[in-house]
Amino acid sequence: MDFLLDIKTAMLPEVIITFTILVCSVLCFMLKQEKQKFIYFISLLGVIISLISINLLAANKIFTGFYNSFSSDFFSILMRFLILSGTLFVIVMTKDYSFKFKHRQGEFYLLILIATLGGLLLSGANDLIMIFIALETLSLLSYALSGFLKKDKASNEAALKYLIFGGASSAVMLYGFSFLYGITGHTNLTEIIAYLTNNSSNMMFSFALLLTIAGFLFKVAGFPFHSWAPDVYEGAPVPVAAFLSTVSKVAGFAILIKFIGLAFNNTEAIGITLGLVALLTITVGNFMALNQVNIKRLMAYSSISQAGFVLIGFALLSYMGTSGAVYYLISYLVANLGAWLAITIFDTQTNKSLISDLNGIAYRNPYFATCFAVCLLSLAGIPVTVGFVAKFYLFHTIVQMGPAYLWLLIIALLNTILSLFYYLKVVKAMFVCKGADNGSKLNFNIGVLSTSFVFLTVLVVVLGVFVSPFINIARYSAVVIDNANTSAPVSVK
Repeated sequence: MDFLLDIKTAMLPEVIITFTILVCSVLCFMLKQEKQKFIYFISLLGVIISLISINLLAANKIFTGFYNSFSSDFFSILMRFLILSGTLFVIVMTKDYSFKFKHRQGEFYLLILIATLGGLLLSGANDLIMIFIALETLSLLSYALSGFLKKDKASNEAALKYLIFGGASSAVMLYGFSFLYGITGHTNLTEIIAYLTNNSSNMMFSFALLLTIAGFLFKVAGFPFHSWAPDVYEGAPVPVAAFLSTVSKVAGFAILIKFIGLAFNNTEAIGITLGLVALLTITVGNFMALNQVNIKRLMAYSSISQAGFVLIGFALLSYMGTSGAVYYLISYLVANLGAWLAITIFDTQTNKSLISDLNGIAYRNPYFATCFAVCLLSLAGIPVTVGFVAKFYLFHTIVQMGPAYLWLLIIALLNTILSLFYYLKVVKAMFVCKGADNGSKLNFNIGVLSTSFVFLTVLVVVLGVFVSPFINIARYSAVVIDNANTSAPVSVK
């Protein structure tokens, strides 16, 4: 193993984030409490440099590192780009919000960076041991971030629930890992794939795969492992809820795609099970969102529902299904980050989180209301937004799979219509309902938060108009995954 070559070819972004973590750790001890805001800029700079370093990785080849436990290819590079982009916007969200952390601002950025490192490692993990370490790094730091407001009972409750459910899901996942190792005799995914190429799958393998996937479903808040999300999103600090809803979810889906890919040529039972899980996830998320009065809980159930649409792509067990899921994940990340930025701006200035608190906000700040509405309508799948293209592409993929998947298409379409009711409820509150005379006024002056919010809103529309390049990216990612799960990848060094 050539450590320097591994860094150069496969793990440069991770090393930069690790170095940033070390710098922030030292600064947390050295800087006085009133100067720890400086760590915000260091964290931001580290993530930006890490994002830039992704361009130095070769996307058209497969590189492995650390004894083949980490793999860098086009798909993992794309996932790492999404994770770092999400982290960048989450850190931006804390610029004005971090006053709530008081003297622990430095610790907050340190935890965010370590959790991000776990997500990056998870995206390229190629070994069961590496997967477990990366997933637990992401999970444990997420538990701590959820309960970061120590004196807030809701925050403490969120962290405790998240920890209990997370521990149970990790046990289920490890049980599945033990079966996979027992069946194949390997922990490396490349060797497991090679074993499956030469040996037909059996019921025990399907059972092991289902246990493993069940553990990952917790990370993406898929049914029936979704019940933690609403309480955690409501109780956690707003930037943390945004992190869990975007960055953590992308990392979970990144590793989930790899494991579902193992079933491409082995069992249809996985596909049928995932199809049912996907539809139940969408349906439960939508119905529970209808009666929500808290905007953070509504976004939690929205996140659950959106995860179900991504799972539909996985359930097709095909190259086209994977490409649909990847594109949907990109569209979800952009629109969801925009929505959470809106919630962060509103919560920071008003300290309110009820939907009724948004009543008439369009009359007091039309720019804020318009941008927020565009992001919500994208999540609903309204035309001229990236969300519409993502849903259309996914549904078109289902149609191409044949009549056998018609039931999947019909229920997904009905749920899309159903989701309009709770997204439009927020839009109605902002543009139709009359607010109190002493209603909350928002400052939407030019700044980092406002600029980022407008940028994401514009991106939602631009990606909904200029579609082809991003669909091609999703398709190429699917090709890489498909090739990786039909033949053992070759390490290029």
